[in-house]
Amino acid sequence: MTLEQKKEHILRCVKLGMELFKAELVAECAPDEIEAFEKDPVFMEDVERAYAIEEFNLLQKHQTALSIAIMSGRANPVQWKLGKINPKRWGTNEEKSIVPHTIPEINLVGVKPEDDSERGDSR
Repeated sequence: MTLEQKKEHILRCVKLGMELFKAELVAECAPDEIEAFEKDPVFMEDVERAYAIEEFNLLQKHQTALSIAIMSGRANPVQWKLGKINPKRWGTNEEKSIVPHTIPEINLVGVKPEDDSERGDSR
């Protein structure tokens, strides 16, 4: 495989979500080729662009899934995304390093949640 073919193969792997170094290994790059690729600013910009485009595509699909979840009254995907966007405020205890707190339930369909005291919960 030529260097250009290896670069193209690496970019295809990166677009699928593979880490750069692993993509270079899959393309059977020698250590000196890996070093040269990673010092090539144009190639590294292409890699970053590939990651950004794939992230954008996945976020669009995730937004569609969120819309479906919201319409069916499920909050888990919304809570997950909030936790990823702002883990200090919305993340789980494992994601937060400061003060542990629970994620509040989010009512998505306009139904008034039950009063915890009526259910006997001690939250």
